[in-house]
Parts: sequence; structure tokens; C-alpha cells
Amino acid sequence: MQEHSDLSVEIYDLLKDGRQLSISGITRELKSRNFNEHRLIVTGYLRALKDMDCLNEFDLSPSKIYTLKTDGKGANAFSISKSKTSGFAADSETCSCTSDVYGLVGDKLSKMTSPATKIETAVYIFMTLFDRPCFESELNAAGVDSNQLSKYFAASGDSGDSHLVFKSKDFKKYYDELPQIPKNSPAYEIHTDKLDSDFLMRAVNILSALLKDEIDVSELVSKTANTSLLDF
Repeated sequence: MQEHSDLSVEIYDLLKDGRQLSISGITRELKSRNFNEHRLIVTGYLRALKDMDCLNEFDLSPSKIYTLKTDGKGANAFSISKSKTSGFAADSETCSCTSDVYGLVGDKLSKMTSPATKIETAVYIFMTLFDRPCFESELNAAGVDSNQLSKYFAASGDSGDSHLVFKSKDFKKYYDELPQIPKNSPAYEIHTDKLDSDFLMRAVNILSALLKDEIDVSELVSKTANTSLLDF
């Protein structure tokens, strides 16, 4: 999986020559570039980029078509988007919000009443943002305590084979790359092939909210429209 900080740049590259593409077309071409993202993830990015005034969107039933803004704002906005989203990577020099990403995600997860859903969503989001397994210390920083994790795996044994989340086996190599991660912190992954549309929609909403929290799009959002990702 490619890093999501580059996804908006790839979308810009696909549309920069005046091309008009649907969500399905963009998803298909991204896959040809080794960006194997689910259609709902791509939809979330397109929605956020439209709100940032990077893209034009128009209906061509039954599809929505996207084009790059031609007034010069599009390329500039994409540049801003890249600099902002790159802050979610483990590079403290790119964005001051890096150390706060756990708190930002935790705030979005705090409204979830199901510990299992909270754990699964957190692991998926951190894996998506960081392009690697998610460590227990990171889940703790996002408000998921170790006791909740123990209970999550208790029902089906230590391996947790019946759950979406499972314990990663190939994670110790990251200790040297990530000095902020305690050496005794286990890591977790999620069975991406078992995720349903409801789960992905929930994750897209959170990822979109994180992006909007970091980039002020209030002046671009309609005060009367009441749309959601389901409209796509």
C-alpha cells in the first residue's frame, strides 16, 4: 500500500491534463499505479479535495465526474494538501501535529460505545496513515487501554483469529525506525479483506474529519446543503 500523503498528488497527476474521470475511473487508474485503495477511501479523498477547492465535481448520471480546477487554485491547493497530510508520517519536522495525531484520532473514536469497534477502527486508521502495523502504545495514546485489548482477544484466544484485528508477527524491525515506540510494545494489524462497506464508510468519515480539522474549509462548505459520503 502506498502512503496516503501521496494519494492526493497522484489524483492531481491523473487530472492535470484536463482529463475528466469518475470515481471508478480514478480508482482503477490509481490501482494501475500501485495505489490499491478501496473505492470508499478514494471517494473520501475526492470529497475532501473538492471541499478544499482543488477539484470541480459534476453529475453525469449515474456517476460523479471530477476535473482539476483550471483557475490556478487547484495546483496550489494540492500543494497545501500534501504538506498538511505529510504531517501524519513519522517526521516531526514536516508538521507540528505529528505528535498529536493520536489525540486527534482518539477524539474521533471517543464517541464509539463498542470497545471492539473502537479497537478495529483505530488499528485500521493508523495502518492507513502510517502504512505499517499499529503498536499498542499508539492505541493507548488514542484512548484504547491495554485492558480493552486483552478482553478483545480473550474470547477467541491469544491469536484472535475470529476478530478483524490480529497480532502482527513481523513488527520488531520497526523499533529501530521508530524510537518513540517502546521496545516491549506489541503490534496489531487488521484483515483488510474482511472489512465491509459500513466499516470502510466509518473510517472514511473519520479520515475526512481529520483532514478538515487540519485544513480550514469552512468558507467552502455550503451552509444549506446536507450531504454525506453516501451521496457518492
